Amino acid sequence: MAARPKASEARDTRTEILNAALELFADKGFYGVSIRDVARATGVGVSALYHHFPSKEELFEAVVLEVRDGKASLGPGTPPPFDGGSGDLPQYLEKLLLHAMDRFAVLRERKRFRIFLSDGPRLALEGKINLWERMLVARQPIIDLMATLMARGLLRRGDAEMIALSFIAPLMMWRQLLSVSPDHIWIEKPREFARYCVEQFLRGAVASPE
Repeated sequence: MAARPKASEARDTRTEILNAALELFADKGFYGVSIRDVARATGVGVSALYHHFPSKEELFEAVVLEVRDGKASLGPGTPPPFDGGSGDLPQYLEKLLLHAMDRFAVLRERKRFRIFLSDGPRLALEGKINLWERMLVARQPIIDLMATLMARGLLRRGDAEMIALSFIAPLMMWRQLLSVSPDHIWIEKPREFARYCVEQFLRGAVASPE
């Protein structure tokens, strides 16, 4: 009798569905793809697919926002939680931005962002997905970081979400530049871009010495 496969060897159906959906959405867009198309490409039954994603809209959200089980991550290789003083903060924030930029430069992530830009706003306006709340979940690790830095007196007091938005806004601009102008100087010099963004951010958010 053959031994049962180890958990690490078992088929990760959810990941396979996400991979197939990413390729199909990138090729045909949200409205050009059906659940049956994704099931066929994955080699699973429609009912099995609905077990993982109750609707095509939820599948779309999972593809473009990478939010799983109501949680988000900054991805593998993220610098560990900040444990330094004010002098170490600029370098740490630069590492965070560079980590995100490295991820966004991967072809898979570029496809994901194009899908998001082309179909995400339309689906949100039609009330088919709650884009803002889902994006808030995706930003939560940065919001938590800003709240921690404020509590330690390293950033001035304020709304953690708004401070997080001011930190990541240039990163979103960089991601758009990557899609439409890949030869832009900020794409060719990501380290300089990250350093400049952190300098500008801290000029407005750093706590004043007492």
